[in-house]
Amino acid sequence: MQFYNNTFLLFLATISSATAQTGGALSECANGGCTLGEYCVGNSFLKDVDDTGEYGCSKCNGSRDWWPCNFETTCFCNAEGAPRIPPAPKSRLNVNAALDTCRDVLTEDIFNNIVQPRSEEGKQLFTYAGLCDAIANYNQHHDEKFAQMGTMSQIRQELAAFLTHALVETDGFSVTREEHHCVNPITGLDGNVYCMPCKEQFYVKETKTCTQSYFVDEQTYNQYCDLTRQNNQGCSCTVSGVQMANVPLQNNSRAPAIGYVRADDMYFRRGSFDTSFNYGYMGAGISIMGDAQYFCERPDLLATNPQFAWQTGIYKWMEHQPYEFGSTAHKQALKGNFGGTINVLNGPLECPSSMNISEKHVQMVRDRVREICRAGSLLGVMLELNQCENPYDRDCPRCDGIEEIYYSCQQDGSCPECTDWGENLISTAPTVTPAIIQSPTFEEWGKYWQPSGPTINGATTSYSSPVWYSIVSLVVLMVHV
Repeated sequence: MQFYNNTFLLFLATISSATAQTGGALSECANGGCTLGEYCVGNSFLKDVDDTGEYGCSKCNGSRDWWPCNFETTCFCNAEGAPRIPPAPKSRLNVNAALDTCRDVLTEDIFNNIVQPRSEEGKQLFTYAGLCDAIANYNQHHDEKFAQMGTMSQIRQELAAFLTHALVETDGFSVTREEHHCVNPITGLDGNVYCMPCKEQFYVKETKTCTQSYFVDEQTYNQYCDLTRQNNQGCSCTVSGVQMANVPLQNNSRAPAIGYVRADDMYFRRGSFDTSFNYGYMGAGISIMGDAQYFCERPDLLATNPQFAWQTGIYKWMEHQPYEFGSTAHKQALKGNFGGTINVLNGPLECPSSMNISEKHVQMVRDRVREICRAGSLLGVMLELNQCENPYDRDCPRCDGIEEIYYSCQQDGSCPECTDWGENLISTAPTVTPAIIQSPTFEEWGKYWQPSGPTINGATTSYSSPVWYSIVSLVVLMVHV
């Protein structure tokens, strides 16, 4: 008996492992095939895959369930001539098509109570209209919608978690460019913005000044360039870096600008979710514009265009999927698992949230806990700090330690928002009296079991014989062991 129990558990584990390796689903090309006028194409930014060839995505348009068709976002259906925008990993929830996120859920009053930039540049960039435009544009080009999947409570959960992370990443929506990489930005006569990079040890945050020029020790600026991510997987950059710029300024108007670099030559952190590195900007361009080079050529749009500042954050929220989890922050928020969103977005930098990580990131986790209480209260919804029924579920990561932060901050008074969180929930109970349905009679019950099996001595069976045969066989086998 023990042997068969173990065998059955091994069978289930094998199925679970196979599901995890496929990212939870086959590509949409293999899962039903593309419609007329569409072709199965490859997401070469995500994986080294072609459209055609023996292992190209064109082979998936049918029922192939092995590489490259066994990852849902590697190959996808795309109409000829349309922007090549890959799908986001699916939550398997229904789209709430009748709902307008900004009109029905995130009103401007709620937004203004959560998003309160201290800096003028933050007020200009992180606007309500910019976020609403970003949501509408992203959802127009993706079947998996941001803040429009599932129930009203799930949508509120997602908005609360998303805005919490954006707030922490941008220092209260006040930082538009990574500060020590862009000290005292100036605009040249050519219309370009120029930044003065500064090494972190020489940057004075309180005064936003740099005590030593970056170019005292360096010949070129060569930060945020991953040389392993080039061509189809990252914006072009070189180990030699970027030369210091000769900033065009009006004659005699000011002293020459020394130690500056053109902002559009730098891939430092920008936007609502700190898009960074050459590959981060390429991925954002593909997802938002269907153009890999769009933000490669003009990365500073994330610091000047409100829609792009928000939408690049939505892209990361919806599509960033660490291999070890096989999940996204979007999917974790819809589960009500706030700790899972932290782990997906920041991994070991913040999870587990203890003093074993840097004090900077410990404080960021504390800020996230405090702000999810505030955003959740304003949106009338609650998320669990770690909502994982099965601790071994690959699709349900945790962030150990945040419960301790949640309780300790209430005790020391550093997060009063959390004390009152539960008092601000919005009821989602029905507002009409439910109909009372009588139990069916025996005769009525029988209508749902129409004869479908073979005849046995002239009588028809009311079940599908292959299914029942398998069940009975399994029971007999277990009894005899």
